[in-house]
Amino acid sequence: MTQTVVYVSCAESREILVFSLDTHSGEIQLRQSLATTEGQPQPLRISPNRRILYAGTRSDSAVLALSIDPASGELAWLGSQPAPGNSTYVSCDRAMRVAFSASYGGNSLSVFPLDEQGALRAASQTEDGLPRAHAALIDGSNRWLLVPTLGADAIRVYRLENDGHLTPNNPAQIQVRPGSGPRHPRFSADNRHIHCLNELDGSIDLFDFDASSGTLTPKQSVSMLPPNFEGKPWAAEIRATPDGRFLYATDRTASTIAAFAVDLQTGAITLIDHYPTEAQPRGMGIDPSGRWLIAAGQLSARLTVYAIDPDTGRLTSAHTHSTGLDPICVEIVSLPNGQPR
Repeated sequence: MTQTVVYVSCAESREILVFSLDTHSGEIQLRQSLATTEGQPQPLRISPNRRILYAGTRSDSAVLALSIDPASGELAWLGSQPAPGNSTYVSCDRAMRVAFSASYGGNSLSVFPLDEQGALRAASQTEDGLPRAHAALIDGSNRWLLVPTLGADAIRVYRLENDGHLTPNNPAQIQVRPGSGPRHPRFSADNRHIHCLNELDGSIDLFDFDASSGTLTPKQSVSMLPPNFEGKPWAAEIRATPDGRFLYATDRTASTIAAFAVDLQTGAITLIDHYPTEAQPRGMGIDPSGRWLIAAGQLSARLTVYAIDPDTGRLTSAHTHSTGLDPICVEIVSLPNGQPR
């Protein structure tokens, strides 16, 4: 029997919350609150084998590894390693050989070898001089790592070598629109397209991606800001349904979620609608069934669960639940051997 589990990092209250999600009704129930003594948890990432949750912390600048109980989804301490700068984004490669930590404040990217259990070893490589590095995401071929540098309006591209070392690609980066502030990328399921959310101008850029060379070709740029928007854009998160047909992005100034339809052949996106959501929505996640989107409000300290219409991609608010203070990131996993309790 499968079950779906939701993880939410709450920075100010220094905890990671574990919820169970009923994929029939959308209801969520708190299962565990795990205190993080090593700093304030921010980014989260579930490992490809669904056995480890990686978390980055600020204040103490560390990357944590937490084991996921296959029956309950609850977390247990596996270990940590110090990071050269506060971690803004964590991930690992698809073969689980190395983990990555991007540091916005440290302008850097760190690489951590993983042992057989997925625990972190000491950082083996740090790339400095990456202005406001905001993410580190491996492509579907497990050969290319994208690192958006918000402060340079560029996306760095690294080749992941067989020994886990990163080598800058040639060219080493693609320059994007001045003032856009590239923040979070995502690859299409077929690895042919990249959508990158830009924090500073509230837009989403589409690129064609050549996995043989690791090069990006710009194709489209679309605003994700609501009509009559006033103020400074502050885009935060981008997510897609598992089938890739619908794409969602949050803006913290407007406290909205923008929904888009995706052309699976070209990657082009078309606006569906904007939806008001929790105050200052930093993070959101979509469950593996593609039926539910969960958004977290940093200022409201609350989650809203939305039903995703499978035909249109439109969102309908279904449930809410309180969280700890300053919820940052939402990660969702389906555990095939899970047993409800």
